[in-house]
Amino acid sequence: MINFLIILVIIALAAWLGNMLLSVEATVAASRTRVRGAKDSIGKIEATLHKLKREEEKLAHEIDEITNALIDARRRQAEVQQKLAEAQAQRRPRLLILSDRRNTGDKEWMVTVVNTQIREVDANHPLAAEWAAGRDYLVWAESDRDAAERAQRRFNARPGYSVRSVVPAKDDLYAPSRPAAASAGASA
Repeated sequence: MINFLIILVIIALAAWLGNMLLSVEATVAASRTRVRGAKDSIGKIEATLHKLKREEEKLAHEIDEITNALIDARRRQAEVQQKLAEAQAQRRPRLLILSDRRNTGDKEWMVTVVNTQIREVDANHPLAAEWAAGRDYLVWAESDRDAAERAQRRFNARPGYSVRSVVPAKDDLYAPSRPAAASAGASA
């Protein structure tokens, strides 16, 4: 009977070891599946990282190209602005008339009015450079003092404007019109 008990214990132990072996084998199979899934995920992540690195290099290259194009465009813009400034400096300056009121005893005066504050307030203002250099106005007045006062009254309401200089006009730019009979008699 002892033999029977020993055989029974051996069978029970073998069954228990078999169950343990099956349980360990299932755990190992599940672990292998998880490892395989992790390896697949790692492979996908590595492929994605490689793809992202290629895209990053491509974007860095595009950024470099765009930066170079921007620098080139700014350089060309500066050249064009320089040419424009030179062309504007070479063109004949405009003569602005302060007012069309003229008395018989008035003389022609060239009054230069400046405003440097325009550039400080708005550097992109289209007339900022012209105002900083000064704009010439034709003013009719009896004296240079009267001409300066007329210009001051005209620009007094706005801040930053000042009269830089008042000089007599070199030529009589706007001679008073003579009657037609007087000019015909003078030519005869």
